[in-house]
Amino acid sequence: MSVTPAEPAAAVTTTKTQLQYFLSPHPDDVFMAWSLVQNSTANYPVFITLTKGESTGYCKGTYATPITIANWGTYDRAIAEDCKAARMASLNNWFDDQSDADSNLNDYSRAAGHTSGYLMVPETVEAPAGGIDTGAPTPSGMGGCAPTWGSGSCAGANPNVGRPIPDNFSTTGDPSQARQVTWWVGETSARVEFDLGDGNLTNAEVIWAFEYVRANRAEKLPLTTEYGVVAAGFSNLGQHYTACTDYSHHDHRAIHEAVHGTDLIPDEGKHPQWGATCGSRTTTVGIDTEALPANGGRADEITPAFYNANMAGSSAYFQKRFGWLRGGNLWPSGTDPTHPVIFARWNYFWRRF
Repeated sequence: MSVTPAEPAAAVTTTKTQLQYFLSPHPDDVFMAWSLVQNSTANYPVFITLTKGESTGYCKGTYATPITIANWGTYDRAIAEDCKAARMASLNNWFDDQSDADSNLNDYSRAAGHTSGYLMVPETVEAPAGGIDTGAPTPSGMGGCAPTWGSGSCAGANPNVGRPIPDNFSTTGDPSQARQVTWWVGETSARVEFDLGDGNLTNAEVIWAFEYVRANRAEKLPLTTEYGVVAAGFSNLGQHYTACTDYSHHDHRAIHEAVHGTDLIPDEGKHPQWGATCGSRTTTVGIDTEALPANGGRADEITPAFYNANMAGSSAYFQKRFGWLRGGNLWPSGTDPTHPVIFARWNYFWRRF
């Protein structure tokens, strides 16, 4: 089942003063950097979700059963398009939850026909293609090598080499599906949804998607002044940083590579680019030293009350919306991203530009 979007709403206005872009590889990852979102009185967050997460194991095997997402409907997880829809519905429900708890995010996306109606109305458009992919990063060996700015680099052939940007190997039928982009624009934040292939994301696609959003901000968003960019998916390939939990998904690496290695807002002024990485409140051993303040990094806390509202028990926002992606079990919680916690209360970032 899918929801038919209503017609786009009239242009909105905002009292916020600058755009802060959050690049997430999959639905739910942005919480790995939520300390830079919470209580944003000046920053207008633009949440850019680059894939729809259809490769999750919780849409396969014994989990390939129908699932009902509150406000949205019932989806057959055995079908890739339904898995995508379920994940995006969960994400939009969770974004709505955050606006319930944070007065600086007072917008909603409720499904068509829901009694709350819409305050943010989706508009789906087709973006132009963006050249030919270089094929980096490479999926082969992605679980056992450090990012290129660390002590090693990944090797192996990538089937994206020489293909048009963007591409989505999981797409069947119309190849233009990878260029379908959905915008949700509200007074205090915006959500931009891409379908670039879970497990198939590359640096070039991340840059293409970001540049597309940036190029269309005057038409789609209520302001154009820009602040910075956040790689909002924690990455620790092959547990290169031993103090933190392993997180070796190469889609996360693709975002880190793009944000760490490319000046995405090459305009006059300061436009910092941050990446969610390994840090600790208790040790300086085995962490990403770029996250240390002396090296330009930072540590920021999701306030304990807000973090608990998301993580403390099955009825908490994050656990309620994304618990099905743990087989109904609670996501581990804790202060730092130490094993097995990836959604930690403290977020650590390297900085570029």
